[in-house]
Amino acid sequence: MKSIFFISWIAVRELIYEKVFYLLFSFVGLALALGVLLGQLTFGEQTKLTIDFMLGSAHLAMILFSIFMGISLFQRELQMGSVSMLLSKPISRTSFLLGKYFGQILVQLGVMVTLTGVIFLSLSRFENVQYLSVLQATLLIFFETCIITAITYFFSVNAGSITTALATFVFFALGHYSFSSERSPATKSNPITEMIVTIVPNLEVFNLKTFASYGVTISNRELGLSLSYALVCTAMFLTLASLTFQKKDILT
Repeated sequence: MKSIFFISWIAVRELIYEKVFYLLFSFVGLALALGVLLGQLTFGEQTKLTIDFMLGSAHLAMILFSIFMGISLFQRELQMGSVSMLLSKPISRTSFLLGKYFGQILVQLGVMVTLTGVIFLSLSRFENVQYLSVLQATLLIFFETCIITAITYFFSVNAGSITTALATFVFFALGHYSFSSERSPATKSNPITEMIVTIVPNLEVFNLKTFASYGVTISNRELGLSLSYALVCTAMFLTLASLTFQKKDILT
């Protein structure tokens, strides 16, 4: 456990000094600024449109952060072989993987808290905003990014950087589309679709952006079930990543 905390702390420091981190953060700031501007240029549904745009921007930014930061943090050390130096010490491969993961999640939590604060500040100029629904939406976005990060680590162990990014994006897209109510009945009854549904996590569980734009909240029970589902999915992909990492040949 001590080694996990140590590696997590190193991971946090590495991410803070990553140039890509600040690039993504700049993208988020620009997207949120555009959301505020867009709300000022529209009439009638300014609050709804602003919430939609800002939550959508935060969601996309956090997904990009999860994937590219995960690849940068974990994949780079595997490709350079520097991980072998750390594993030569009394640190297991599982501890290394979990330490990297929890360090990244800690940074992502800080980013999500910052984004939520910016969103609240931007919405303060509107009246009758249901802040609880917005908070729930951002919280579920964070739950989803925990799963996406775990999926990124699983593919990082088994594939290269480009393949990892593409595969994780595919899982993200399928996780929303395969469970969307907009799919046709023929698609829903397709055996291939059913197989995908079995493998890919249902990410639509964490999609509350539309609810938030209308000020609709969910119960604590539903929130707890979403958290439980996120923990199960995260644990499953981290376990698979750990098992395959144990058998992987590492460059020295």
